[in-house]
This record gives sequence, structure tokens and C-alpha cells, in this order.
Amino acid sequence: MRLNLREIINIPGGKVSFDYEPDISDMSFDSVLSFRTPLRAKGHIENEAGVLLLKAELSADLVCQCARCLKEFEKHIGFHTEAVIAEEVQDEDNPDIYLLEGDYVDVDEVIVTAFVLNIDQRFLCKEDCKGLCPKCGKNLNDGPCDCKGETDPRLAVLSQLLEKE
Repeated sequence: MRLNLREIINIPGGKVSFDYEPDISDMSFDSVLSFRTPLRAKGHIENEAGVLLLKAELSADLVCQCARCLKEFEKHIGFHTEAVIAEEVQDEDNPDIYLLEGDYVDVDEVIVTAFVLNIDQRFLCKEDCKGLCPKCGKNLNDGPCDCKGETDPRLAVLSQLLEKE
């Protein structure tokens, strides 16, 4: 989405608002199976003392797969992002500066970049997820499995001593 900022570029206190759903359908994320609701970006670009500042709230409802137990679950994500919009880059080390294209700014570039950088690479169904048994594959959140624990081969001699008693 391209926004025309001509009206606020030279007017301190000027503001242009936006509320839309960026198209991220061509992107894939390892732990995200689908989007229950599309990504929504709501915010504004404001001229604050001659500096164009984009402020936005991003949110989406996801269907994720737990990285430990592979269970599907729903997760709401939401976060705030800010970026500076400039006519030319003066600080090349600052990744939060985006360039104007004439009087326009590509809001998609800012929003999609913020989303990709802020979304987790892995999701867990709960913080203390126990995952799957590496032997039988049982979900350990449902209870312990019947697999016998493996003994470290370096300690096998000690287990033989215990068996003789």
C-alpha cells in the first residue's frame, strides 16, 4: 500500500492514518499452519518536528503447530512497531529508516518487515510443553509413556553392579 504524504511532509503535526490488511499470502512460516484472521495493520504517519514517524499496531490470529509436541493450537499475536520515513538515509546503520519515493511511502515494506522480524520462529502450545517421547512418540503432556529410560553407555557397568544385589 502506497500512501501519499505530500500533505504532511512540510507541516509539523500533520497526520495520515491507515487501517488495512497487508498481503502476506506468498510468505510461509515454519510453525504457522494458517491465519485464522489476516494480518491487520492500524496506525498513522505523523510529522513530529519535521521527522516523519510511522506508528502501527499489528495483529493476527494464527493456527500454529507446537515445536515440541506437534499439537495444533490457536495463538493471537499483536505488537507495536515504529519506523522513521526519510527523503534520504543519513544513518545507514539504522534499519528502522525507510525512504520516501517522491511524496509516497510503501507502507507494506515497513509493516511486512516488522512482522517478519517480530514473529517467533517456533511456537509452543504452552511454556512447559513436555514434547514427544523420542522412542514411542507419545505426547508426554498427556502423561508418561511406558518406555524404559536408556542408560548412558558410560554408566552401564554401574547398572550391572545394581542388578547383582
